Amino acid sequence: MKRIFPVIISTTFILTITGCKEERSESWYKQHPDETYTTYSKCLEDGEASNNCEFAMRAALMFSHSGSPEVKDKFIKLFEQKEKALREK
Repeated sequence: MKRIFPVIISTTFILTITGCKEERSESWYKQHPDETYTTYSKCLEDGEASNNCEFAMRAALMFSHSGSPEVKDKFIKLFEQKEKALREK
């Protein structure tokens, strides 16, 4: 019984932590370029394939084709870095 209690507490804690990542919609990312850049950059670094990463990637593509020149350039550079990393593998 003494061993079961810490296991239950640990499991509950781990499940709570992993469930804390808030999932955003694609439309949300399309309205928040800075958060999109941060999220998609992290996804590229980590190799994560979550819904957040997919939605951020779609929004990043949109920003790389439209928007203000500063935003557009920032996302174009991000995709160029991604392509370079893929070629080096």
